[in-house]
Amino acid sequence: MCGVNDGGEAAGVGDIGGAGVRVVRTTTSVRVEATIPVSAAALFGVMRDPLRHSEIDGSGTVQVPAGQPPITAVGRRFSGQVHLPGRSAYPVVNHVVAFEPDRLLAWLPANPDTPPLGIRWEWSFTGTTGGAAVSQTCDWSAVTDTAYLRRVRLPRVSPAQMSASLARLGRAARS
Repeated sequence: MCGVNDGGEAAGVGDIGGAGVRVVRTTTSVRVEATIPVSAAALFGVMRDPLRHSEIDGSGTVQVPAGQPPITAVGRRFSGQVHLPGRSAYPVVNHVVAFEPDRLLAWLPANPDTPPLGIRWEWSFTGTTGGAAVSQTCDWSAVTDTAYLRRVRLPRVSPAQMSASLARLGRAARS
């Protein structure tokens, strides 16, 4: 689910926000990486629960309605609302395209009743001594709708907001 646009930075690698957060940018993706002192299983457990996505969203734009079961497999869907500042909220249906317990979770957001445009949100987890290496990636390399690409500046979430999501995920997994 995409939120507030502060993106569009030049390609490159750098640190932002708190210590230990690495940002990797290309012309069609942004990835933030950090080591979090929580097990990969605990972090993945939070991410596979759509009801907790509002809690960890660093952009503050994602709201997920109650009553959605945990994500358990590729092909599952979960829904939410995105609330952009100064604009009307819009619904989104997320199509799960990767699911490897405690390692990988990815989805493609779409408007209800339409196929995804090709924006992929991916979370990966690798166990380390005393925690997990975590990355969150927004990849729009598969978007082919040129009208959409002219109209919308991607990513719609900044690296700082993505980094905030990593920090919030760590706190949520410890609670």
